[in-house]
Amino acid sequence: MNTILYLGPEGTHSHEAALQHFGMNAKLVPCLSHYDVFERLCAPVTKIRPLAIVPVENSSEGPVTQTLDQLVVYPAVTIIDSFSIAVRHHLLVPPATKRLSDVQRVYSHPQALGQCRASLRAVLPHAELMPDSSTAAAARHAAQETGSAALASEAAAHINSLTILKRNLQDNTANTTRFFVIAAGRRQPRICKKPRESRSLIHLVIGNRPGALLHALAPFDAAGVNLTFIQSRPLPGRPWEYGFFIEAVTDWKSAAAEAAWQLVVALSETGRKIGTYPVI
Repeated sequence: MNTILYLGPEGTHSHEAALQHFGMNAKLVPCLSHYDVFERLCAPVTKIRPLAIVPVENSSEGPVTQTLDQLVVYPAVTIIDSFSIAVRHHLLVPPATKRLSDVQRVYSHPQALGQCRASLRAVLPHAELMPDSSTAAAARHAAQETGSAALASEAAAHINSLTILKRNLQDNTANTTRFFVIAAGRRQPRICKKPRESRSLIHLVIGNRPGALLHALAPFDAAGVNLTFIQSRPLPGRPWEYGFFIEAVTDWKSAAAEAAWQLVVALSETGRKIGTYPVI
């Protein structure tokens, strides 16, 4: 059985996602950060390599850039699956805190703070918002500091002996986060039966000239390959230069799609297929 790495500690939404996707009996290992997840995933091992789950995109706040950046740093990593979970953020406080007016500061991961921005402004207009490494770490802080609260999961409340002062503070009731299951090395992805249920993530580096991106992606348009996601990120060691993450609705089984990919690579400085996965 594979070990499953996730952004910890216990009680994060990544932990919740790992439990939902792999089950209660899975061997789950928390990591300190996105960087720690990728380092452990790609570390030399003699036994079965682990898998990892990483958040990639939230329906309210958009891409999780820490994940995208590490996919560039570690080119051996492959996406082998994808799934989404509904994300619910609750205001967690120590049992002695009974009123919203007692809350002076709110800890949480920056993504969670962003997903609850309007709701927090409405219920806690004067509270200081404190970014933390994870929602679970935020819950630990709230448990240790008088006047503090955390935006975190119900599981984090139980783990840290906190109470839920206010439920469901996410601004969007349909708040959803998409996760990738990743592996080090080329593993066979789980391909859906219907080709249009599969998507693929690629990374391109394109020369900095007028119309370069439009020109490089034109073969996908000609082949009828729909692109659902384009995100630029800085290139390591190359100030003010950017690579592009692009999600294409294809599993590359189509000869037209594969031919388009070959043309796209020829028109780019570099191109890499990161993985193919179902969209559920």
